[in-house]
Amino acid sequence: MTDQAQLLSLLADINEPPYPDTPLLAPGHWLLIALAALGLAMLSYHLWRRWQQQAAKRQAWREFQRLDPQDELLATQLNQLLKRLLKSYWPSHPLLSAGTADWQQHWQQCLPPDVRLPDLSVLLYQAPSQHSVADRQQLYHAARLYLQAFNATKLSPILSSGGQHV
Repeated sequence: MTDQAQLLSLLADINEPPYPDTPLLAPGHWLLIALAALGLAMLSYHLWRRWQQQAAKRQAWREFQRLDPQDELLATQLNQLLKRLLKSYWPSHPLLSAGTADWQQHWQQCLPPDVRLPDLSVLLYQAPSQHSVADRQQLYHAARLYLQAFNATKLSPILSSGGQHV
């Protein structure tokens, strides 16, 4: 037994290395974190670009909300506003220099089938006394629907009566 007592006295405590305070991640976990960060960065960039691309539409919407539906010059103001919006996305679109009939046809195609657009040639080129308040309100409502549904990526050149872009 003396041998065991001597051996016990020779034993020393085992010193283990200190463990880190936070657990270490495996390389696969780091890869997943990197892919998630890359995905988040791509999503953020896409949303930022979309926000930038919609700036003209947001500006047009703010200007539209400042218009008075009872104003006698509403038709001219709406026509200019919508053509500026179109020009901001498609600077050389044929509708910018097309006639009133083509512009009205394009506008009508963008509206729901139950909404009828009043005759733009009367509203734009005749005296304000010759068109009614109901026509102006109908035009205002149609412009609001057009702005809400406006999508610059789905816009295509529409010309029926041969209007030319110069």
